[in-house]
Amino acid sequence: MHRTHALNYVSVTEYYSRCYWGATLMRQEIALKKLVEYVARKASALAQRYELEDLVAPSIASLFEKTIDKMVITLVRRNGGMRCNLCDKGPFTKRGMYLHLIRVHAKDIEFMVQEELRKLLEVIRK
Repeated sequence: MHRTHALNYVSVTEYYSRCYWGATLMRQEIALKKLVEYVARKASALAQRYELEDLVAPSIASLFEKTIDKMVITLVRRNGGMRCNLCDKGPFTKRGMYLHLIRVHAKDIEFMVQEELRKLLEVIRK
C-alpha cells in the first residue's frame, strides 16, 4: 500500500515573507522582554542594562520615559522599604524587589508596557 504525502509547497516570495514576519515578531518579543526588565529595574532603583533609546524609537524615548515613571509608581511604594503595590508583599531590598517583579509580575508589567506603548503611538499618529 502506497501512501502519498501532501507536501506544502510555497513560493519563494511567500517563504521569505514568512521568515521576515517571523523574525520581526521575534525581535518585537525580545524588545518587549527587555522593556519589562527595564521597567522592573527602574522600579527597583537598580542600574539599567539597556538605554531606552535602544529599545524604542529615539523619537518616543523621552515620552515613554515619563510613562515608565508613572508605571513605577503603580508597581512600587517606598515607605520604610520597598513594597509591591500589586500584591502588597514586602519589604524588599532593591534586588529582592527586582526579582519579585520579574518572577511574579512579569506578565503584568508586559501588559502595562504594551498598553502604554499602544496609547503613546495612538497619540503620536493623530
